[in-house]
Amino acid sequence: MSGMIATSNRRAVIGAGVTGRSVARFLAARNMPFDWFDTRESLTEIGLPEAEKIESSLSFGEIGPDQLCGYDEIILSPGIAKSEAYVARAQEVGTRIIGDIELFARNVEVPVAAITGSNGKSSVTTLLAAVAKACGRNAIAAGNIGKPVLDQVGLDYDLFVLELSSFQLETTSNLQPSVAVILNVSPDHMDRYPDLVAYHAAKQRVYLGASMIVSNRDDLLTQPMPTDVQRYMTFGLDQPDLGHYGLRKKDGVTYVAFGLQCLFPVEDILLKGSHNLSNALAVMVMAELLELDRQISIDVVCAFAGLPHRCEVVRTESGTEWINDSKATNTGAAIAAIQGLAADVEGKFILIAGGQAKGQEFGKFSDLVSHEIDQVILLGESAEQIADAVKGKGKTQISYAENMQAAVSMAARITGPQDCVLLSPACASFDQFTGYQDRGDQFRDAVEALL
Repeated sequence: MSGMIATSNRRAVIGAGVTGRSVARFLAARNMPFDWFDTRESLTEIGLPEAEKIESSLSFGEIGPDQLCGYDEIILSPGIAKSEAYVARAQEVGTRIIGDIELFARNVEVPVAAITGSNGKSSVTTLLAAVAKACGRNAIAAGNIGKPVLDQVGLDYDLFVLELSSFQLETTSNLQPSVAVILNVSPDHMDRYPDLVAYHAAKQRVYLGASMIVSNRDDLLTQPMPTDVQRYMTFGLDQPDLGHYGLRKKDGVTYVAFGLQCLFPVEDILLKGSHNLSNALAVMVMAELLELDRQISIDVVCAFAGLPHRCEVVRTESGTEWINDSKATNTGAAIAAIQGLAADVEGKFILIAGGQAKGQEFGKFSDLVSHEIDQVILLGESAEQIADAVKGKGKTQISYAENMQAAVSMAARITGPQDCVLLSPACASFDQFTGYQDRGDQFRDAVEALL
């Protein structure tokens, strides 16, 4: 990860959102000229603060199909697909297409832990950074987690823990992380990818040039291609071979184990659910490879309380548990939450779901819902699509709600002791909310107001 990009290049920055602004700041601070484009119509629409009006030519509106062909390099924001006509045309004539992570890779020598997957990325990124800090490393969690990585270049960090989306990985070729992991792969962003194969290929790019690779034994799609493997470790919810992490039973107690060695009881982990246990194992493997102190790693992993909107217990009232998993914006995340919690639900299991489907199919999700969920309350654009997938498959009763407040009220009317109400939408939120955070906040507020 070395070598500043040549200042003689003609370069264009596409997008003026959070990532695009960080790219503009980075280039401007280094006196590297660029032109700046955004397909929206004005600063007002973008919401660009006055303080961030970088001195460059920021052009608004539609970009013509040949407009970018004269540039040597395009730095593309992750929200913009490489298949856009003006991007594809520029690439055809030899323009390099990169993203903020590739720009970061060219300018940083500090070790990187790279984390991707369909679900659990933010939790694992946050937890691994916390483990590293507890072990005395000056680590930072950045990337897709919400802290633009280019803003951190030049600061005194000795480890970057990066959450990376498939969109970011599409434009990254030379990151060469010290350790890289794919946590899991399930259909997501099918409105942007033609099929799961293309999405999987984007995720696999995290392994390019990695010194050490980690994969999930429970998900074959996380396994690297044979040519990618250098030092290789795995995690899974089964018994591990020597040199790998997993679970072992001893005297009736289930332990997190490294090879044959039982390290600590699973019940010591504060977060519950098999999906959270899988995330904890991923952190333990990466910490092992980064040579972080094992006992400190165990202590931090066990004490981690989780992130907001990720299987967050909002309230336990009259024996009913209300859980906010608004971050479940795809079926894979919702499936993980339902599977992880089902074994602990002694009463009725009630699910609130629905939103924007993003091109997903609901076959596997509906199979699980019909088997585990007593009542599903549906809202948003995909309500009928999910209902059609669930109908006739099992015991699940189906209801509809106009908004989150109505869904919570409906759930409250049918709950009793030992029941669980889970918001795990399996869909994006932008049909009714400003984002998954707003959706989760409205769920939390509705529960608190009702109870």
